Amino acid sequence: MTDKTIKFSGKGQPGDLLDPNNWIGDVVPGINNTALITTNIGGPAGGVFSVNNLMLLGSETITFTGTLDTAGVGACQGLMVCDNAEAIFAPGAVLNDGNVMIVGNEAVGSLVALGTGSTHSVLNTVTTNIGKQDDGVGTVTINDADWTNSGRALVGDDGSGTLNVINNSAVKIGGDVNVAACAGSTGKVSIASGGAMTVGGNLTIGGAPTSGPAGSVTVGATGGLTVDQTLSVGSASVLVMAGGTVTADTAVVLRKALAGSVISGFGTLNAPAVQDGGIILATGGKLQISGNLTGTGSVEIAANSTASLTGATLKLAGIGFLGSDGTLALAHGASVTAPIAGFAIGDIIAMASINAVSFNAATGVLTLSENSAQVTALHLTGSFTGDTFAIQQTAGAALISLQHS
Repeated sequence: MTDKTIKFSGKGQPGDLLDPNNWIGDVVPGINNTALITTNIGGPAGGVFSVNNLMLLGSETITFTGTLDTAGVGACQGLMVCDNAEAIFAPGAVLNDGNVMIVGNEAVGSLVALGTGSTHSVLNTVTTNIGKQDDGVGTVTINDADWTNSGRALVGDDGSGTLNVINNSAVKIGGDVNVAACAGSTGKVSIASGGAMTVGGNLTIGGAPTSGPAGSVTVGATGGLTVDQTLSVGSASVLVMAGGTVTADTAVVLRKALAGSVISGFGTLNAPAVQDGGIILATGGKLQISGNLTGTGSVEIAANSTASLTGATLKLAGIGFLGSDGTLALAHGASVTAPIAGFAIGDIIAMASINAVSFNAATGVLTLSENSAQVTALHLTGSFTGDTFAIQQTAGAALISLQHS
């Protein structure tokens, strides 16, 4: 197959990519050609436009209302949007990209997929690279639309990438997803307003280098993120829980690094195991984490916030109360080897079915009992001179607090 590049001229019917007069040489690009568009085409592009590669290079906005097919054979690889170009897929439009969709190669590029009511635009891709090269700045927004990517996706490869999943959109990535993949890159993923994103492989936020790039994934209220394998948070990177639900079927890993890795916020984090080499911060409300927690990292509780840890084992470097009126909720009989710091008047430790506590001031051990049988022991650090431990029974759990004697 010979890949000949044919450039858009704009001398024909506005917006009609199937009009020969709109192309230099009066030939409509076909499946063996690369179509190059560097200017506005004059209106929405309808019909079925099938090419090998489509390169949008220039300060233009092109709205597709029909079907765009790109085979992606050769160097260009499929649909490329950069040099300040924007591709918009209107409700009902379809993209079928056969190789690599690139948004923001060595310049700025953006792609928007839209829907309205029951009519959605649909993107079908194989591999996606958002913010590919050093100077690449790519943004993809899935707004009430459907996107299925069968292979790998990079959000910030060597450049800067942003992915927004909003307004009940559904995004399914079949392979691995890397957010801020390389040193010096940045990557952001935001899932909100009922948006749902499923990753069939591993999700890695931040690359492997010790100093690390800056990657972030935010899951807002009513947003959902499901990772079929491991969700890993790397150097200088963060998973922001803003009221949504995150599920990792294998594990969640916070990698220990000089710049640190963080899970922060409120919402629900489900995983069989959480390996904490960084910081897990409950702030802004209730952060519920299922599964056992292990590692050299910590769990911290901000003021007026709750860390609800439902795992049977908590083997961490520490658990800390950072402000007033924090709550640490533990599973009944949980084995907690991490020392607990900062527990003060106004804070709560909650555990179901506890009806007695005793405190050894010499060792700092708080023993929790049920009907005279020890359930678990917690190690508290700090001075509790003049304080007593009290229990308030509720329908859900016993609430342990400090009172002045």
